[in-house]
Amino acid sequence: MNVLFIDTACGTRALLTVGNAEFYDENDRNAGSETLMPMIDGLLKNAGVKLADIDLFGACIGPGSFTGLRIGLATVKAFCYCTDKPCFAVNNLRLCSYNNNGGKVVSIADAGNKVCYVASYDGDVELDPPTCMTADDAKAYVAAHDGYAVSVDKKLADVFGGVVGVGKHELSAAVRKHADETIDAKELLPLYVRKAQPERGAGDL
Repeated sequence: MNVLFIDTACGTRALLTVGNAEFYDENDRNAGSETLMPMIDGLLKNAGVKLADIDLFGACIGPGSFTGLRIGLATVKAFCYCTDKPCFAVNNLRLCSYNNNGGKVVSIADAGNKVCYVASYDGDVELDPPTCMTADDAKAYVAAHDGYAVSVDKKLADVFGGVVGVGKHELSAAVRKHADETIDAKELLPLYVRKAQPERGAGDL
């Protein structure tokens, strides 16, 4: 099966699997459309396949950059409509958790302005769904989950330690674990657990 998985929650990452071969590229500094499309085009050329040869598309649905998520999900939806192929979705905290080798893990992603997205897992079981909290509350959450591994994105490495980063290994794990959870492109929706900045009131994170 040929699968293209796109992650634009924080930066831009794409993994193309063609049979047993994997082709990967990333740009942690940019989640814009100017980065994503040339990246996908390069992966397809390196793999020697066309978009029509892709059997399944995957997307990271967030939480993360509002603009980045919209770009990534719109791209996957367009590909699905053009090729009449299904897709699957993985949230950003679940994706981040795959940099640990199973077991209990607290997964943390940066939400900007000293705010974090946090979730916890026990292997493939979600214990606490993605939520938004201050960095101080996230530290208290980690302290209350003694014995859990900690997975964080690169921006939080100095704050929380733990296993850092999302890359080829994590996207590959997502494809292996979720490729059979197919949905129609109409069901592919962003996961927002925080209001957009213009909508936030004084008491909102």
